[in-house]
Amino acid sequence: MNQDWTDQIVIVTGGGGGMGQAAARRFAAAGAKTFVFGRTAASLEEAAASSPLIIPVICDVADPDSVANALGEVLSHGVPKALIHTAGINTPDRFMAHEDPARIASHEAWQRVMEINVIGVANMIQAVAKPMAENGGGRIVVVSSTAGHGFDSFAGVPYTASKWAVHGLLFTARPQLAAHGIVISEYAPGEAYTPLVEKRPVRPTAEHCAAMIQTDDCAETLFYMASQPHSMSVIQLPVYQPFGGMPPQITAPWLAGLEIRPK
Repeated sequence: MNQDWTDQIVIVTGGGGGMGQAAARRFAAAGAKTFVFGRTAASLEEAAASSPLIIPVICDVADPDSVANALGEVLSHGVPKALIHTAGINTPDRFMAHEDPARIASHEAWQRVMEINVIGVANMIQAVAKPMAENGGGRIVVVSSTAGHGFDSFAGVPYTASKWAVHGLLFTARPQLAAHGIVISEYAPGEAYTPLVEKRPVRPTAEHCAAMIQTDDCAETLFYMASQPHSMSVIQLPVYQPFGGMPPQITAPWLAGLEIRPK
């Protein structure tokens, strides 16, 4: 395992907060010149303030032109050795059927979730693949979710669909990229305490948030995966899933708040 990233270039999407910001700090601490991609300057500047090796770049991963411009800025410094893709969203309206129409996923919610969570992954992989291949290869680690490997009651339909799509995309792209010296890995954390938690229809208690995987834990896992010479598929779970149905006696302590069934 290579833990020295001195003089290497790393891109972290979603780098303005949560898991992405923690990952950027971890790679910068290992010596990497780390470019954080995100949609807002304020959040990126907060990440950059934590290390002189973290460089903010405005980028909307769902927009191919924005991705191309951002990558051009990175390439002016050199070819990235790794892409750590953490960018992703969810929405409060995440049901197919519900007594409250406001909780039924809108067309706009579906479109934005799929654009960022799926097309954003494809845009970033396609953007870095060519320069990486021409430079002898690289590492790509994409954050998926346990929602893309099974059923999570709290994740919602659009988000779950997007993460199943990401899992399929990576599974299929892996051998194609390997042929060009690019190792692609998938990180599927269970409940992680990130800004997405604030988008839930019912917010978890402080006790439940503390039981989730923390962003620094995620950063360590992403760093470990990117530092391996081989592809990895890692599912990381907290000690227990507060809202995911484990153990059986706490099947779904928050579902009553969602009022799924008509009264």
